[in-house]
Amino acid sequence: MQTLEIEATVREKNQVTIPKAIADRHALVPGDRLVFVDEGRDDEFVVRILPRSYGGMLEGVFGATHDERLAYLRGEREDWG
Repeated sequence: MQTLEIEATVREKNQVTIPKAIADRHALVPGDRLVFVDEGRDDEFVVRILPRSYGGMLEGVFGATHDERLAYLRGEREDWG
C-alpha cells in the first residue's frame, strides 16, 4: 500500500480536519472514534481508529457452547452471594 503523507493545520480550538485521502482510504464516517497515542516523542504521535463494534471479540472466552456460557454465568452469580 502506498504511503500517504499529507499536511493538516491545527486550528484555534485544537481541531484538525482529516484529509480526504486518509478518510477515504480508511472508510471513515461521521461518528467514528479515534485514539491518539503519545509515547513522549517531541515530534510524533500515532492516531488509531477504534473498532466500530467490539461484538465477537471475546468469542469463546466464557465457553464454546451455549450451555458452557450459561454454566459460567451461573457460577458468577453464585459468587455474588
